[in-house]
Amino acid sequence: CDMIRFSIMLVFLLVLGARDTQAQAPFENWSTLNIKGLLNPKLTIAIEGEERYNYPSNQVRYFHTDVGLIKKVSDKLSIGAFYRELYELKNDSRVMEVRPHLDIFYKINSNWKVRIRNEYQIKEISEDLFRFRVRPTWKTPLNKTASAFVQTEGFFVGTTLVRNRFNPGVAIKLNKIVVEPGYMLESNRKGDWSHIHIFWINTKIKF
Repeated sequence: CDMIRFSIMLVFLLVLGARDTQAQAPFENWSTLNIKGLLNPKLTIAIEGEERYNYPSNQVRYFHTDVGLIKKVSDKLSIGAFYRELYELKNDSRVMEVRPHLDIFYKINSNWKVRIRNEYQIKEISEDLFRFRVRPTWKTPLNKTASAFVQTEGFFVGTTLVRNRFNPGVAIKLNKIVVEPGYMLESNRKGDWSHIHIFWINTKIKF
């Protein structure tokens, strides 16, 4: 069935990425918990926590928490304002960053949606920075409880692409919980391009 074929493809990508990791790029595991609840028919509160574990160094290198409100403008358009606080390992030291951001969510049709994020990075040890992110997502149902998705997200400073995340995965619905395991290839531009292979599990809870 479609679900089995997609799962096999996803496992193949993970194995291929892990093999490549040993030769040239680090491998990480990202775990995200996203909780959303309706305050009224047009206003949603959203809370998120994410941990990133780096295998070459065998330690958690990053953790963030988000809290925000999402306003439903129409059936296709929503706008959210968020506050993010993160801790990241840089040069063997834990540094803090505050990252307020404004998100625009737009549903193009039943298969396509896009998130546009404007974020301001308030950094502890380097200059503050404004960054613009665009993440289109394509999604299609496999059966009554599972869907396949592919998304890519470009990060821009001014007009320069500095990072991209390519992420195929599967969304599995379990009542009010959705679990999304997937593979992600993160490409970062600091002079030359470098890459990180990621196994990502995103857990979403709605109430």
